[in-house]
Amino acid sequence: MKYRCIRCGYTTSSFAAKCPKCGSPMEIVLNRREWSLDEGEPSIWRYKSLLPNPKRRVSLGEGLTPLRRIDGILVKDETKNPTGSYVDRGSSVLVSCSDLPEELELDFSQDITVSVSTYLLESGVRVRVRVDPSGVELTELLYLANLGADISFDGGGGRAYESPFMIEGFKTIAFEIYESRGGADGLIIPAESGVLAYGVWKGFSELEELGLSKIPPIYLAYHGTVKTGLLETLESRGVRLMEVNAASALESLVQLARKGVYIKPVAAKAYSLARELRGDVIAILTGTGLRKWEHGMPRRPLTELQARVLDVLREGGEMTAYQIWRRLHDVSLQGVYKALSKLVESGMVESKRVMVKRRKIRLYRVNEPSG
Repeated sequence: MKYRCIRCGYTTSSFAAKCPKCGSPMEIVLNRREWSLDEGEPSIWRYKSLLPNPKRRVSLGEGLTPLRRIDGILVKDETKNPTGSYVDRGSSVLVSCSDLPEELELDFSQDITVSVSTYLLESGVRVRVRVDPSGVELTELLYLANLGADISFDGGGGRAYESPFMIEGFKTIAFEIYESRGGADGLIIPAESGVLAYGVWKGFSELEELGLSKIPPIYLAYHGTVKTGLLETLESRGVRLMEVNAASALESLVQLARKGVYIKPVAAKAYSLARELRGDVIAILTGTGLRKWEHGMPRRPLTELQARVLDVLREGGEMTAYQIWRRLHDVSLQGVYKALSKLVESGMVESKRVMVKRRKIRLYRVNEPSG
């Protein structure tokens, strides 16, 4: 495994997050080049033949997010990742492939710190987050506290985002689109630094090298973003940077929120641009810091349907929503899903995703207290 500068091409066999010559992000160059699916694996690690060899595998079921239509727009719904963000893909590869100490200190960065901390804590690393009190997102701060991270308010602005391992995780979005559709007519990616976009472009580039799929037209949706060197590099490789009207993006944000899809404002730009472009293009949507909180609050009484769902699960063990619905007979499947969602939020029921005959399904079971 080698590391290569995305911009100037400098190559080294030693790990480097930034190029020592030009300061641009580095990427991983793998010797392995084989499309081979682990079809029973319900995470990004089903593509392990095209990912770095992990020192340990730390996965929370990230990836395999749905491709679905919202008001006719085809979206890749990254809000379905464990922490609601595509960053989980990169966090899984980063934490799986890095040498980890017993304790690690991170500077707070919105979305990124929540995701990386979640995976570090899952791996057994103690996490201390340094927060700048003037630049913290409240719901994420509470989320980190709930996870068990130590928090201090003497932080700066460090980032683990521009890591070659993060890019490896992000490229699995391309692999999933290829696996489910064979390719794409076009892809719209929200643009800030350009790291996500580069990862997706890299994934399609590797598929093209294998003779499996051409790189589709890729559009980066932005508004007021400073053009970084990485964005310029992407433009030089055929990616189109397209500015989106701020009012149009906010309109999309509100429209999606009314449908229960809470996304970052930058992701709303991708959805807004998809409404303007012709063809069956795919907009990548990623989640926001807006999360529902019930931790430490009095538990609300169960509805009649929630109580019945719990009874079925206690009797039947692990079950799908469909199996629960078949036992209840006189309610709608949508009602069962809503009841399960509330039970999972309250902590009374837990869920996990598994692969069955090349299809990802969700199983539910009662979360009985230990002891």
